[in-house]
Amino acid sequence: MLFEMTRSAQTSLRKERQYELTANRLANANTSGFKKEILSFDETLNPILTVDFTQGELQKTGNPLDLAINGKGFFKVNTPAGMRYTRDGNFTTDATRRLVTQDGFPVMGKNGPITLTGDEIFFGESGEVIMDAMVFDALDVVHFSDPKALYREGSNLFALDPAKGREISTEEATIVQGALEGTNVSTVEEMTNLIAANRMYESAGKVMRSSDENDARAISMGRPA
Repeated sequence: MLFEMTRSAQTSLRKERQYELTANRLANANTSGFKKEILSFDETLNPILTVDFTQGELQKTGNPLDLAINGKGFFKVNTPAGMRYTRDGNFTTDATRRLVTQDGFPVMGKNGPITLTGDEIFFGESGEVIMDAMVFDALDVVHFSDPKALYREGSNLFALDPAKGREISTEEATIVQGALEGTNVSTVEEMTNLIAANRMYESAGKVMRSSDENDARAISMGRPA
């Protein structure tokens, strides 16, 4: 009985974690550039989270400051905690006309933070920052020697673990102006996963309650009259 209860408890914990992840994916189903996480377990049933960097569908917006990466690569942004990386190109400008994320973090060019001083702004396919028909800089779009070196932080950002990987230049990406990359979450698939996880969680709970009741009856029958 103890084995059944332990196995059911482990199943419940795994399904509870899966439920939380699925709920988080659904909550970010409309977040630009969001990358879902995949849950797996090692031989000792310790959870392993792996980010799925599969590209989402590019969606036209018509906003000249919306930028999407078609292919491998990440935008670099400067935060108070250091350099961070994102696929979310929903950019704007701050009071000094720097190109920034929605949280106000400067977007990095090859020469540092990008300031849009021109009247006509254009971003080339290779990331060129063109103002009034002149090239002033280029977006600092990078890839990594091992994408597993990236770990998720808040605000749709990733940080790099330098012990696991390093930045490398990318020639496998093009910039699409006036577009955003959608999430790689399938709402229909995640709703199905949510229902399945909930049913498995309930089933494991029933097994635990049944085992507990059987143990109680066995103990009661073994007591002297």
